[in-house]
Amino acid sequence: MTRFGLALVLLFLSCLAHADLLVMEIIPLKHRLANDLLPTLRELVAEGGTVTGLNNQIVIRSTPANLADLKQVLAGLDQRQQQLRITVRQNVQGANQQASDRLAAHLRAGDAEIAAGRGGPGDAPGAAIRYQGDHAGASVESYRTQGQDDRASTHFITAIEGTPAYIATGQSLPLPATSAVITPYGANVQESLDYRNVGSGVYVTPRLVGEEVTLDISPYSEQLSRQGGGMIAERSVNTVVRGRLGQWLPLGGATSASHDAGGSELTRTDSRDAQAYDVWVKVELAP
Repeated sequence: MTRFGLALVLLFLSCLAHADLLVMEIIPLKHRLANDLLPTLRELVAEGGTVTGLNNQIVIRSTPANLADLKQVLAGLDQRQQQLRITVRQNVQGANQQASDRLAAHLRAGDAEIAAGRGGPGDAPGAAIRYQGDHAGASVESYRTQGQDDRASTHFITAIEGTPAYIATGQSLPLPATSAVITPYGANVQESLDYRNVGSGVYVTPRLVGEEVTLDISPYSEQLSRQGGGMIAERSVNTVVRGRLGQWLPLGGATSASHDAGGSELTRTDSRDAQAYDVWVKVELAP
């Protein structure tokens, strides 16, 4: 027999000997599903070994020593998953102020007039004082408006640790839509209604280690914009946070402000707008 043939025989006998060292065991799971644990076990199996499973059973084929190690790891992973109550609070605060003053003079015959509750651009609420004599007239108009919009939404959901969860509330709103189709005879404009779901909600995946929880979380909030025209004001956060059970954790927030002013010698306008958005989350063990 040649050296090459002898090497092949020795390699074959070595493989047979190694195969004889592999053992197989079927391990029933108590709390977890096989698909949840297979990726971790496959990273730890010895060379030539295999790990498979279905539903609540794991099948391991490996060396005795590696099998013992895998069973020890499996005992730590096959634990009862906790149910968690997750509360997400979203606050939206808005304030706007508008002001306008106008002074006008003109020549006109008539009676004196004092009026309140009208005047100002766009028939906005305000006050106007006018004097009209036989040959001259004058008016001073002023209006002030202010508004505040405070919205708060709170969602709570019960989820199993390590499992994604989602909850949302809102309504479906009809929004006008316009489309144009080009034909040989010109453009054909069609108007229709599109329905858009507008509301607030949260996507979350919790992971628990002892008394500390890690959240992969994405809350969002939508509402019709005060600018009108079917515009949607959207706010959202996408982050990962860690904290203790029962503790309110800040996820993030945003603020914005705008100020527009203008005028001339006889007119003056002023507009201010401010928005604030903040999000908090708390995780507790479900009862």
